[in-house]
Amino acid sequence: MLRISPTAARSGAGTRVGIHAILSHRWSFAALLALISIYVLFLLSNGTFQLFAPELFSRAYGNMLMHMLHGEFTVDREVIGYEAFPRDGKAYSYFGIFSSLLRLVALPFTDVTQVELARLSCLTAVVIFIALQLRMLLIVHDSLPAGARAPELLAVMVAATVLSGPQIYILASAWIYHEPILWAAAMAAGFNLIVIRAALTRDQLGGRDLVWLATLAGLAINTRPSIGVALCLGTALVVLWAALQWHSASDPDREISGRAGGLLKRLEPMARDRRILAPIAILGWFAIVVGVVNFEKWGNPFTFADYRYATYAEFQENALEVLRNYGAFNLERLWVGALYYATGIPWLLKGVPPFAEFLHARYQGIEAPPFTPLLTNPITVLLAAVGLYRLWWKPDLPARCRMILRLTLIGHSAAVLLIFTAMFLALRYRFDLAPFMTLAALIGYRSVAIAAAGATESWRRRLRAAAIGLCVLGILFSHYVLVLHKVWSAGVPSDVRAALVFLSPVSPFKTPP
Repeated sequence: MLRISPTAARSGAGTRVGIHAILSHRWSFAALLALISIYVLFLLSNGTFQLFAPELFSRAYGNMLMHMLHGEFTVDREVIGYEAFPRDGKAYSYFGIFSSLLRLVALPFTDVTQVELARLSCLTAVVIFIALQLRMLLIVHDSLPAGARAPELLAVMVAATVLSGPQIYILASAWIYHEPILWAAAMAAGFNLIVIRAALTRDQLGGRDLVWLATLAGLAINTRPSIGVALCLGTALVVLWAALQWHSASDPDREISGRAGGLLKRLEPMARDRRILAPIAILGWFAIVVGVVNFEKWGNPFTFADYRYATYAEFQENALEVLRNYGAFNLERLWVGALYYATGIPWLLKGVPPFAEFLHARYQGIEAPPFTPLLTNPITVLLAAVGLYRLWWKPDLPARCRMILRLTLIGHSAAVLLIFTAMFLALRYRFDLAPFMTLAALIGYRSVAIAAAGATESWRRRLRAAAIGLCVLGILFSHYVLVLHKVWSAGVPSDVRAALVFLSPVSPFKTPP
């Protein structure tokens, strides 16, 4: 690798060598993704590199596809196990249809009800997610003033993106829960990429951008509703904002009038603008699809899952009581959910009086292992805090760029709210926080890089040392949490769990394995 002098690094003269060149050039980037794919498969397969291997309920999506091809949204009870929702003599699942529809690609070549495709699907989703994150990082880096493009900081960010965070510790298995979570995260990353590119390179969203945002939002709501709702809200907000921008061009500095006459004058051209109608139509079509699926499953187009029919309620003593008293989502749980995802403390207290009774009454389950993202992805957390501060309280971006990013983050906050108020706390749900956190962190990275360019050399050296230290910390703890996740997850083979249990401070087994 070429050496970059400090002067060249600060001036930007050396930014097209090293890691920047790898991210910028098609074939080198493809080679990097190939290496990432191999490593992800190593982690996901417990070191065996077996791509087509059984996972818990891994044939359910293929089975659901075959039922869909016959006009039903049911699933065979024996392939869905305790995740079945029996209703009117048939079995259903609450999972979205996207993971099943993915099997259409393999349908001409194999029997999708028998072949094990879960690992391949999860692997593909994770690599796409990482690739999109890296593309966003490159866009943000290239948008910096030349003197602020520090190759060493870019390299640290790349390492943190590839080797730390939820995309690592969710790789305990490819069981049925993880596939929609990973694909929804990939869709949200694509959503953020469109937003970042439009905000930082053009300072505006175009009609084609809005079509893609609506498409990704529609796919997401048919994959994982928590992310889908967030993307749909974000799309609606930016479509409305773009419409007001486009149809206020004659007097851009005048505030929108609240009078009926002025509003009607604005609405009339908006109603004829294809740039606005296209994303609205796309969202409407996907809403109809999910409404039909929900109606066929639960008898209500607005119900994504009717937990009254859940099989697990038969052996989870407080499941129906929690649902009846507090509902699937409840704002009273907000602070507990925030505490769990920030520190893991509620899991530590769930068996300790008097906290145990309080938590047992409000939650169907609180999943191990407990940990804090300040250890698994500290760079993301700290940069996200900087990004939110700079975006709302001390902005350093043009007004239109700020508005696009703010509206998108407001949309993403819907997923955060849903996860924090849900009746189950789980490690895998942390990935639903990624769209909000990663977008805010990219904004923070931009602000820190600009601030560093104007700082003294000694301050920059301390920043580099801190960034490298936090990156290494995140990588180590992300992999350790992955090990703990494998130990505690029922989706991991028992022999793998038993082999790794010595690394867990607390054993999940009632008796020694």
